[in-house]
Amino acid sequence: MENQQIKDLFIKFLNEFNEEKENSAWVQISTEFRNFWNNVIIDPKYGELNDSELDDIIRYLDHNAKGNTKDTISVAKAMISQGMWRRMFNDIHKIDDLRENMNKLFSSQDDSWRVKCINEIYKINKNNKNSLTGKVGNAINAMLFAFNPRDYISIISLNHRRKVIEYFNFNEGPDFDTEDQGSLVVKSNAAIIKGFREIGIENTPRIISEFLYSSYIKDHWIKDQDIISDVVPPSSSSENQDREALNRGQNIDDSLSLFYMEKHLEDFIIENWEKSEFGEKYDLIEKDGEIISQQYPTKIGPIDILAIDKKTGQYVVIELKKNQTSDDTVGQIARYMGWLEEQVTNGKSAKGIIIASKYDKRLFYALKKIKDVEVYLYRVDFKLKEFKE
Repeated sequence: MENQQIKDLFIKFLNEFNEEKENSAWVQISTEFRNFWNNVIIDPKYGELNDSELDDIIRYLDHNAKGNTKDTISVAKAMISQGMWRRMFNDIHKIDDLRENMNKLFSSQDDSWRVKCINEIYKINKNNKNSLTGKVGNAINAMLFAFNPRDYISIISLNHRRKVIEYFNFNEGPDFDTEDQGSLVVKSNAAIIKGFREIGIENTPRIISEFLYSSYIKDHWIKDQDIISDVVPPSSSSENQDREALNRGQNIDDSLSLFYMEKHLEDFIIENWEKSEFGEKYDLIEKDGEIISQQYPTKIGPIDILAIDKKTGQYVVIELKKNQTSDDTVGQIARYMGWLEEQVTNGKSAKGIIIASKYDKRLFYALKKIKDVEVYLYRVDFKLKEFKE
């Protein structure tokens, strides 16, 4: 695509986008994130982190965070669960070397020093299961942007950055196949910003990022098949256990009395995966250091939870019967199983699991004609105990 074509598309994009509002919002959000970082995370005397205050910050970092809507201003879809974000910040807060290097990274203005800090962070965090140092760099890049949106793009996936750099033929990008993680993060950011400057687009990195994901240009550099993650069955070593997935609170029953405890059932299942019957039989799916099992994207809609049988490698579609009819639930899970068999497994059968609060006759009769679908009923126990010192 010629530079003038890109500029023309960018002008059309700006005509429909509130640039001033977006930039102003990120000035405020960045200030809040910096205050949180300086007053909470890097203060070793602060004590235990509160989930509520963490969730307020996570909403800015991850569009899929609890409480966000499609209109919420946030960095990007980070593919990291709410529980994992919490664990990540708690680890940074508690681990001295990790906290110090993260702080050096945020405060540095030198790219070579930033590269060193990132590589050291990946080294220190190697054995911590908190999604901070995934291969695609989502967490690091989301926080770098939130801390300083003037210097960083909000395209947080290194895979997407590579596609942008290659499509627009930008110079000075990293060698994505050979260079270290720090170089990939820092050089890819600089290459994209500089590339658009050379085209003649001088807007903030956030506006450039929004343009790249807009309908005007996105389909040129990213294809449909790139959005849908390709998955590879894990080995039998159970290396993908102890993982968590994306957060999405859901209303799953019409009963008001159950609403508040049921709405986070999907998250509860993921966060307690190892302790459950599911964790004994199935593995969650990971790609490039990021979990993709929860709200697994397909062209026909997101699967609530996609797992893999530890023994057979069979894909397992887990769907929650959320405020919908049994007929809708059965049709939905059959559709996802059929999609997997056609698009992913080369005809190998997939398994289905429906999780519901009750088992009705409609569900019973529908499943009599559908093979390989099981039903699990959940029960919510709630107890009160008097507190005495």
